[in-house]
Amino acid sequence: MTSSTAALLIVLATTIFACRSQPRSAAQHPSESRAPSQDTAFAGTMAPVQRVRSFGPGVARPVLRHVPGYHVEYTTKPVRRCGSGDPVTVAGAGKLVVRFEPAQAHDEHGTLTPAERQRAPGLPAVRELTLVCDFEGQVAWVLGIAAPSEYRVSELTGPARLVLDVRHVP
Repeated sequence: MTSSTAALLIVLATTIFACRSQPRSAAQHPSESRAPSQDTAFAGTMAPVQRVRSFGPGVARPVLRHVPGYHVEYTTKPVRRCGSGDPVTVAGAGKLVVRFEPAQAHDEHGTLTPAERQRAPGLPAVRELTLVCDFEGQVAWVLGIAAPSEYRVSELTGPARLVLDVRHVP
């Protein structure tokens, strides 16, 4: 992973809820099988998640090295690049849009932060990430999700990052 990718606020962690077998009791015969139970402790949502942050006059917009305000939600509408309006397609049956505001994905010299603008992470739930907007104080990514499922959002520090944990549904 490049350092610019590591600087990206979005740290995608897939929570894989593999079916786990129930422990066998002494009364069960080894040839008997039990239906696997699914872990239901995932406390996620399918609804939009938002955190608003404002900055005073004269304060520079956060470059994607800090956690600005954000809005996360699934969309069924076509996703388009801001500015050009070009359509964007991503792998997967679901599209999860992550919008940061106020923010920019480039520094004061115009250097892209992160330089990698599209990625296929090889995860079971998250198939692809594509930057779709870095314009007028707004940065947006669209994530191609294998199948729309619950997700949860967490903020971490040291370094500052936003964690988007998407439940994998086998």
